[in-house]
Amino acid sequence: MPAIKIKINKVNNLTDARYFAAMGADYLGFCCNLETERYCSPTRIKEITDWVEGPQFVLELDGWQSLEEIDTLLDFNLGQALHFGAFATYEDQFSLPVFKDIIFENMEQTNISNIDFPVVRSEKNYDSFTENEIDRLKQWISGKNVFLDIPVDGEMLRKMIETLPVYGLILRGGEEEKTGLKSFENLDAIFDILHEYNAE
Repeated sequence: MPAIKIKINKVNNLTDARYFAAMGADYLGFCCNLETERYCSPTRIKEITDWVEGPQFVLELDGWQSLEEIDTLLDFNLGQALHFGAFATYEDQFSLPVFKDIIFENMEQTNISNIDFPVVRSEKNYDSFTENEIDRLKQWISGKNVFLDIPVDGEMLRKMIETLPVYGLILRGGEEEKTGLKSFENLDAIFDILHEYNAE
């Protein structure tokens, strides 16, 4: 079985970046939306990524930026991919691979022709999905490079992997308790299952 790809959203500290890199994450995402809680400036992104090896780095944008603003950000050469929010409507081709959020309820109506990695988002825990919703999801993601951004704990993730053809999974960074100090207990359980699956 192909290994499940892992992308981490909204990394904003070195503790997270080092942990997720050590755990084998494929992509680390940095929020580039000005005046948001987890915003990372280009300077801060470089400070973090200079100390991390392994993952590719993704610049995360909500999609309200102009093409000129995006080009300015790309000129810093900080990332290997872009990740746009669900309301982005860009029709241009970008020089980097593109992740784009897609709301689960709207996925069948979404044009993904210019999207390298569709990201199906839901606020509902996976355990709250009905059988019909799981069937819809299974049918839509089959054969595609789709990442799932659906809340799970360890056991929910095990059920998801056993039921769906999961190509990729979105996880999230969080705040440090103090500089360099953070508990990763919940994430450890998720990575244990992913490592178990990816070793098969």
